[in-house]
Amino acid sequence: MARPEGARPGQPERPEVLQFGSSRQRRWRRPRWLAPVVMLLIAAGVAVVVVVTAAPEKKHSAAHGPVTVTSVGHPLLGVRAGWELFGLGSGEVVRIQLAAGRITRTTVPPLQSTGPVTFLTGPHQVIIRPLDFVPGYLIPDGQPAQALRAALSHGGTVLPGPRPGQVWVQDVSRQHPLMSLVGQDGSKLAAAIPIPASGRWPVISDGRGYLLIHRAGRVYDARPAARHLITSGAVAAVGPTRWLTVACRRRHHCLDVVIDSVTGARRVLAGPQLSTIAPAGAISPDGSTAALFRVRAGGQTTVHLLSLASGTDHAIPVHLDQESFDLGAVAWSPDSQWLFVVTADGRIAAVSARTGRVRGLGVALPPVSQLAVR
Repeated sequence: MARPEGARPGQPERPEVLQFGSSRQRRWRRPRWLAPVVMLLIAAGVAVVVVVTAAPEKKHSAAHGPVTVTSVGHPLLGVRAGWELFGLGSGEVVRIQLAAGRITRTTVPPLQSTGPVTFLTGPHQVIIRPLDFVPGYLIPDGQPAQALRAALSHGGTVLPGPRPGQVWVQDVSRQHPLMSLVGQDGSKLAAAIPIPASGRWPVISDGRGYLLIHRAGRVYDARPAARHLITSGAVAAVGPTRWLTVACRRRHHCLDVVIDSVTGARRVLAGPQLSTIAPAGAISPDGSTAALFRVRAGGQTTVHLLSLASGTDHAIPVHLDQESFDLGAVAWSPDSQWLFVVTADGRIAAVSARTGRVRGLGVALPPVSQLAVR
């Protein structure tokens, strides 16, 4: 079981605040600490609804208006449930209602940075928040994009909160760094989590609406009132019900450990030891499978499905963009049947979790760079 961390003696050091961006667009280079920053952001989604066009197979361009809709006249991937897939493209957001066979495209203003972007869906809106200190946007259902306000109007990391419509935002206005809980309208809520000052960004999502904090070679699950030790090793994958960690008792002797994030129960995973663990992968909602990233010697990035029951590793024949594969490039369906992956050319590949078979969605879509599921 996880145990609370004790208080550290002495006075805290003054934190260093990392500044990004400018008022004009610039070319961004990914720092070393970024890989674990933005992982799979599995959060509640948003519905963007407008009048459906009459011609089922007619293609519409988002350039024709702020919001356009295309109906293909049949379900996609045979999905009957009401969950939806969202993609962030260049200058637009794509909402894919698989059961309804409906595609909604909403234009967004050009982002003033080529750096990382947080893409989160909420109950009635979508958030697009660049890490740089440049404008971000909120897209209400069926309406044009609006500039983010209040606590969401500045740059910094944004992570999913514990309830739909809530997010954690990096608070740079204080002497000691915090992640503050805010609504998706930017209003601050009465909750905050202290984070350590570090040259390497130490915080990622825990998959359940709170934070995993790296500190002094250990990883803690942090909430406003408590912080619990997860592992003295590294986190390999995160999901809403499980964490996959690599714990090393001594050099070259490590164990892959699956942790129940609710009860804290642990078990060693059979099979070959995990190798590279950057960035952290995404565990399916039912806790059965981890989607992991593997970087080959030539720099090519691939996706692997790892069974958290048997330890069986299955390589998926999908290649990711080497520069952006860790920025929301994968998303699980809520029923854990499908893993969606953004390929190197911006297409959406649907991977069957049961067979590993890869297929397209069967509908024309613009290139995207990030995914989210509602």
